[in-house]
Amino acid sequence: MKANMSVLAQRYAKAYDLVAKSDNAAAQKNYELFKKALSSLKPVEEYINNPTISPSVKLEVASKAYDKADSAAAFVKLLISSGRYYLAGEIAKELQNLLDARLGIKRVTVFSAGELDESAKRGLSESLSQYFNSALALDYKLDASLLSGVVIRCGDLRIDASAEGRLKQMTKILTER
Repeated sequence: MKANMSVLAQRYAKAYDLVAKSDNAAAQKNYELFKKALSSLKPVEEYINNPTISPSVKLEVASKAYDKADSAAAFVKLLISSGRYYLAGEIAKELQNLLDARLGIKRVTVFSAGELDESAKRGLSESLSQYFNSALALDYKLDASLLSGVVIRCGDLRIDASAEGRLKQMTKILTER
């Protein structure tokens, strides 16, 4: 079911992204409008996703919560009327991925044992930009399971520079001899 949701979300995201054609600024604006619409509808989200309520009533509630007349409003109305609003969060993620691809940005998550100071963040950012040869959007998260060091994730790539990761590497090297 989860894979099916992901495929549907990708299709809806691509369709919504087509509104911007090849204009990066328009794609950015459309993404922001969609996120704003979702944020406005957050208080009534449970109501909109309730299968016992008719789509027309849901549309009326959504129109009151988000009274804009833009591409995002039309798209949200389409999702509601087709009974697919439950995909909205997944669609937002896919839209972010499409926008990142348009702009050549890679999303990187850095997990660390403690808060990193600004100079460490700056150095890490420069090193990772060179490594990926791309503009980056870095997200720093604390991970209590790490003793020291960092673990870096970008898509399917995982770089383990933690104490535990280094110990595992040393163990592997020493046991191979």
